[in-house]
Amino acid sequence: MIRCAKFSDLPQIAEIFREAFSDSIEFYFNNRIKNSAIEDIFKVVLLAEPHGFLVYEDKENKKIAGYICVVKDIKKVWLAAVASLSIFKWVVKWILGLYGFGIKPIWKILSNKLDFFKFQTKYGSGICAQILSIATRKSYRGKNIGTKLVEAGLNFLKSKGVKQVKLEVRPDNLPAIKLYKKFGFYQIGMSRDPQGKWIVMKKDF
Repeated sequence: MIRCAKFSDLPQIAEIFREAFSDSIEFYFNNRIKNSAIEDIFKVVLLAEPHGFLVYEDKENKKIAGYICVVKDIKKVWLAAVASLSIFKWVVKWILGLYGFGIKPIWKILSNKLDFFKFQTKYGSGICAQILSIATRKSYRGKNIGTKLVEAGLNFLKSKGVKQVKLEVRPDNLPAIKLYKKFGFYQIGMSRDPQGKWIVMKKDF
């Protein structure tokens, strides 16, 4: 069953993110980041676009099998982070050592954000809607959950009058690329962050 995410889902969503993006967790944080930090990031996305943050819930055991975050305007996420004082709270928690990592990952993260803004300038002109993140538990893969989540996310954006949506995917993530192409996404360029290359893809409604 696909439904809107709730704040009570965030611990499970953080688990799924850590499992799905373990290589990024290792690269940026040497696996030292705590799930509470991941939850705090997703909390802002949920505040910014509550109806675009969707989860697939297993009806039998009420377990979250996967999630997708789509936003019709990426600026809403940054505004939510400011309006909720989340950035200030993140800094305080980091200083207090509640997130589990030190100063070194901060430079990688800042470099990542700089690369993101370069990407926005080069490829993002006029395209505000994005698929920010999507992941499925390994134990639930092969059941078309990712397909259902992408379909639901795109239907939400279409209902909001979105005309174009973009995303980034790693070149070696062939199953994801195949899935996105199935929904009409096509490559419009390449971007890079400290971890490596991204394929930039776009879909027109």
